[in-house]
Amino acid sequence: MKIYFTAAVSNVSEFHRKNYQLIIETMEELGHTVIASHLKNKDAGVIRQQTDEEALATQKKMSQWKKQADLVVVEASTPSFGVGQEIAEALADNKQVVIMHTAGCKPHILFNQGQEAIYVVEYNASNVKNIISDYIDYAKEHSDTRFNFFISPTIGSYLDWISRKKKLPRAVYLRRLIENDMKENKEYKEDS
Repeated sequence: MKIYFTAAVSNVSEFHRKNYQLIIETMEELGHTVIASHLKNKDAGVIRQQTDEEALATQKKMSQWKKQADLVVVEASTPSFGVGQEIAEALADNKQVVIMHTAGCKPHILFNQGQEAIYVVEYNASNVKNIISDYIDYAKEHSDTRFNFFISPTIGSYLDWISRKKKLPRAVYLRRLIENDMKENKEYKEDS
C-alpha cells in the first residue's frame, strides 16, 4: 500500500521527531511504500528560508503525493494548521486518514466531514507496530473504490436537481440506488 505520512514541522520536540521516524520505519517494515520525504531534515528554519515559489512548488508536490497515496497517516501530537489543511485535503480526495497521537496530546479534530474516513488513535513506542498494522488494515477494508463513467447531459441535470432538492451529493444518491438494487436483486443474493 502507498501511504502518505505527514506531521508538524514547527515547534516539534525531539521526542516527537523520533516518533515520526519510528512510524515511518514501522510502516516500511510492514511492506508499505511511505511518502515522507517532505519531512526529512525539515524544520521551521528551512521552511522560513523558502521563497514563495519554492513553498508553492512544495505544496503542489505534496498535494500530488496525497492524491497518489492509498492512505494518509498523520502524527498529530503537535498542533499544526498545515497538518489540519492536509487532513481536510485528504478527506476531500476521499482518502482514509489515520491520525496518531501520544498520550496527553490528542488533537482537536473537527469532524464536519469524513467521519467515516477518520481514525484517531493513541499510540506509544511499544504498541506502534500493532496500532499501525490494525488501523491500516481497517482503513484498507473501508476504502471506497473510485469509479468514473460518462453520463448524458439529461442525467447530469437530473443528478444536479436531486443534489439541490435532497441536499445529497450525486455520488451518495447513486451509491444508494445501487445498494438498494443489491438488496432487492435475488440473482445477486443467490450467487453471493
